[in-house]
Amino acid sequence: MVKEAKGKVNRKWLITVGVIIILMIGFFVVRGYRDTGKTTPAADDIRPVSVKLAAVQKGSISRKVTLAAKIVPATEVTIIPKVGGRVAAVAVDLGDPVKAGQTLIQLDDTDYSIQAQQMEANLELAVAGQKSAALNMERSEQLAESGVIAQRDLDNARTTSEQADAQVKQAAAALANARNQVANTSIYAPIDGLVSSRHVDTGEMVNTGGTVMTMVDISSVYAECSVPESEIGRLSPGQKIKVRVAAASAEPFEGTLTNLAPAADSQSKAFSVRVRLENSGLKLKPGMFAEVELATEEHQQALLIPKEAIVEKAGQKLVYLAKEGKAVETSVNIGITEGETAEVLDGLQEGDPVITVGQSVVQNGSPVEITTS
Repeated sequence: MVKEAKGKVNRKWLITVGVIIILMIGFFVVRGYRDTGKTTPAADDIRPVSVKLAAVQKGSISRKVTLAAKIVPATEVTIIPKVGGRVAAVAVDLGDPVKAGQTLIQLDDTDYSIQAQQMEANLELAVAGQKSAALNMERSEQLAESGVIAQRDLDNARTTSEQADAQVKQAAAALANARNQVANTSIYAPIDGLVSSRHVDTGEMVNTGGTVMTMVDISSVYAECSVPESEIGRLSPGQKIKVRVAAASAEPFEGTLTNLAPAADSQSKAFSVRVRLENSGLKLKPGMFAEVELATEEHQQALLIPKEAIVEKAGQKLVYLAKEGKAVETSVNIGITEGETAEVLDGLQEGDPVITVGQSVVQNGSPVEITTS
């Protein structure tokens, strides 16, 4: 028992002595580094962070609202025949370009031509009756002057002549109408444009009031959208508007705001707006989906930085400046953001170098190394 106790004491003593020796060695090593002016190995591990910079610049920036829209033609015309009949020929097809005055559809005019011939004959009869009545009136006037016939007979002759004149006019009008009916069997294009729909084929019967074809003029088109009441007060006719149509181009189209509804829709409470777009290349088609970008607020000479430079920490927006080889943390207030650019309301000055690469790594006071690659 005594030997075991002595053994335990010896082991404790040896451990204590070992710890003291290790501490003494560490003390002299650190002292040696201090005496020679060298830093500790831990200090050598602190290396500067590679960063990229962007200078704060002045420029214009705007707040935009994007609204869903649809493309509609500048002009759309529904072709409706004035007379009914059998379709004798269809001169154009879907998608064909057409000039104003060009024949679209020809109806069979046989029946209308016969009616016109009948009206011509009626007019000839009326003219003959008019001549006869006029001669009779002249004779009656001569006889009345000689006292051969009574005044009543003269009045009757004059009435008959006047009625004959009216019958000629009536027959002439009926002939003009019949000829017009014949002319209406040829259906012409009212505008320059494209055939957007066709509803008849040769041999079909058509009636007045039925749509046989539709034409559109898309040399210019409109983007139609609904604008909420909170934004309508910022818009005015003539304003330039950007419209994106992904199906037609990756780049936005620039149009002109031409129409503003004077009253809001009773259900949506939004105002209908039309933006006119030139479409000389005919890339824009009616029915395409579009996005209208409305600039509702614009600031000139604003301080601008890349949005990527902004770091959020504890609910605050910060940027890091590179000054004298170190990162300097700076609080900022952000205004409008547009794309990859942000407006700085305060906290920075024009020309300040903000860190845009490495900003998520550095801390306030961290050494930095500026790179351009």
